[in-house]
Amino acid sequence: MARGDAQVNWLVGLCLAGLIAGVAYRLRLLTAGGAWAAVGVGASVFGAGGLWASAPMVGFFFSSSLLPRLLGRPHKTERRTAAQVLANGLAPALCGWGATLTPAYAEAFWLGSMAALATATADTWATEFGVRFGSPVWLLTTGRRIAAGESGGVSWQGTLGGVAGACAIACLGAPLIGEGQLLALAAGLGVAGMALDSLLGATLQARYWCAQCHALTEQARCCNAPTQHLRGVRGLDNNAVNGISTLLAAAAGIGAGLLR
Repeated sequence: MARGDAQVNWLVGLCLAGLIAGVAYRLRLLTAGGAWAAVGVGASVFGAGGLWASAPMVGFFFSSSLLPRLLGRPHKTERRTAAQVLANGLAPALCGWGATLTPAYAEAFWLGSMAALATATADTWATEFGVRFGSPVWLLTTGRRIAAGESGGVSWQGTLGGVAGACAIACLGAPLIGEGQLLALAAGLGVAGMALDSLLGATLQARYWCAQCHALTEQARCCNAPTQHLRGVRGLDNNAVNGISTLLAAAAGIGAGLLR
């Protein structure tokens, strides 16, 4: 790609990312910080790969934001913060920069981006389908029955939803990657990343106890007061777990692409 074409691509990417983030902010899907983070992530992906590289990212964002409404859980819909955007979008953005700086290995980086987005989508869809339809829900590590929506929980309904999400995002990447075997690999890495997310949620994610409402929580603060740390790595919240899972899925995708 010529230097002038690349500059135009980045400029168009910045404008489109700003437009989409602005619409999402107006629809109350993003906070102000989340919108700025989405602009950075979107521009990085579009600037490196154009429209087809951005399609899976846009598909993930709008499907995960609108799915609670479609499943009849509008009260559970919340505006995504910058931390939530980066937890799912940092890996694809880094892959976009990798494809830009090392064009000879662009295919490997785009495979990594697809794997990360498939992981994020699978995890989000699994949570939404699991909370809406999942019964019973088991803790992944022990098989103990837990409440739907609790980190580390799995159900067959949520798992099927997650697999569907990973496959849907992989299909959106068909014009970018093209080869069916690579698309299947991206979807498979997404499902594996979803399982890793659940494992980290069941083992390392921090849990706290709120003395005010006498409830187990994943937040360091509840009822406007600090909570008591019970187990897990202090500070390792759901956003951190999502970020780790997507980054590892991206690394696996890049590695697989480089070994081809």
